[in-house]
Amino acid sequence: MSLWSNLNFRKLLLSGLLLEVMRQFETLAIAVFVFQKTGNAFYVAMMLFIQRVPLIPFGLVFGVVADRFDRKNIFVAIFAVLAVEAAILGFLASQDNLEIWQVAIGVFINGVIWTTDFSVRRPMLAESVGNSRVGRAVGLDGALMISALAVGPVIGGGILQFTGMKGVYFFGTGAYVIGGLIALTVKYQRPIKSVVRPSFTSDFRLALGFARSRSVIVGIIAITVIVDMWATPIRSIIPVIGEDDLGLSPLLVGVLVSSQGVGSLIGAALIAFRGDPAKYGRIYFYGSFLYLIPALLFSLSNWFVLSLPLVFIGGLGLAAFSTTQGALILMATPPEMRSRMLGLLAVGIGIGPIGILNIGLMATLFGPSRAVMIVSIEGIVALAFAAVVWPMLRRGEDISPS
Repeated sequence: MSLWSNLNFRKLLLSGLLLEVMRQFETLAIAVFVFQKTGNAFYVAMMLFIQRVPLIPFGLVFGVVADRFDRKNIFVAIFAVLAVEAAILGFLASQDNLEIWQVAIGVFINGVIWTTDFSVRRPMLAESVGNSRVGRAVGLDGALMISALAVGPVIGGGILQFTGMKGVYFFGTGAYVIGGLIALTVKYQRPIKSVVRPSFTSDFRLALGFARSRSVIVGIIAITVIVDMWATPIRSIIPVIGEDDLGLSPLLVGVLVSSQGVGSLIGAALIAFRGDPAKYGRIYFYGSFLYLIPALLFSLSNWFVLSLPLVFIGGLGLAAFSTTQGALILMATPPEMRSRMLGLLAVGIGIGPIGILNIGLMATLFGPSRAVMIVSIEGIVALAFAAVVWPMLRRGEDISPS
């Protein structure tokens, strides 16, 4: 049976895609809204900080919790929480009472929800296809998640420009209701019967001990930390550079940001349909460089016609990194440890808030463009160091668990 003929797989792909489109949709709209309200790039960066900071305390926690409860019930509850949150913020916006601190609370809730994707939906996705097709299935999932970068910002920028924040949040409410209905129809059975489990503390120790015993997992997470420390935060500054340095309208800012998503979509589709899972390690490693080098060149550009293709090329690197990231963890981990290792990966991604504070501070001190230049150089140097310490990924070695 092909992946596409698997109905549960398709439902999990579609519901995950909807969540990611809405995350990108709201991230762009909130970035423009906050910058228009404050005129300060640091506050824009802080929104991304608030979104990502839950990954550190909750990443591994949810990895352990998801192994103890029914993932489908958690997944449906996720959509219910997001729909209620968006409806409340939409009502406040419709009454002209929406404040930045209220937006920040919504961003934090979304960040907590995003953390659960690593330990709830993705393991369900892997279980729906079987071990032999995990790499291909998760690669395809990554490709579709990347497509959200192309669609979400354009929708977010357009709706913000023509309807304001109330339209952004009410659109989100409807989308989350639809996603919840899809999640309700997923057929899911826990793969392992309930047994007496060790304490949470013992589970944490077991997860950390397993990760330390697998150098390739440490390497994957280390590169994740580098990219999310120095590369990912750059995305929060692109709307600011678009509006402040390039003088673009909200819709064109969305087009600029979405060009990264278009590049990512093309790259992710190539990887998902043509890429060899045995080469995912190299794709992951060298894609990280392709993410950062165009960002460095983008920081030196003052023209929209040049900035647009540079952001697009960076999207190709983002695709190589993001599409293979979760797949590599699943391919390197036995089924009984996957939720916890994906939770640990979420913790690695959670280091991003430090990078967001870094780029926000650099933007305040030196301006948005120079801030992007500084963090790009820092990230390239860190990746060069990782190439020496964890060479198995750039060499394309077998990473399957023994």
